[in-house]
Amino acid sequence: MRNKEDIRIRDLLLEEMAEEPQEQREFLRNDAKKNIETIQSENRKTYNKRRKIAPMYKEGDLVAIHKGLNLELD
Repeated sequence: MRNKEDIRIRDLLLEEMAEEPQEQREFLRNDAKKNIETIQSENRKTYNKRRKIAPMYKEGDLVAIHKGLNLELD
């Protein structure tokens, strides 16, 4: 015959078993998040390596417009 202590022990064990995969998932998520941030930082650095800073034009400056695919001006 089962008593209340056996049921309580079983419930505690089931609870503990349910928490362990959750903790492991949380660890894996954090690890993946850190790896993604690292890779994005490296990609950003590589992308910006050869880019020029956009020129700042003032009103009244003369600029040349190269013919391209999109000829509309806003």
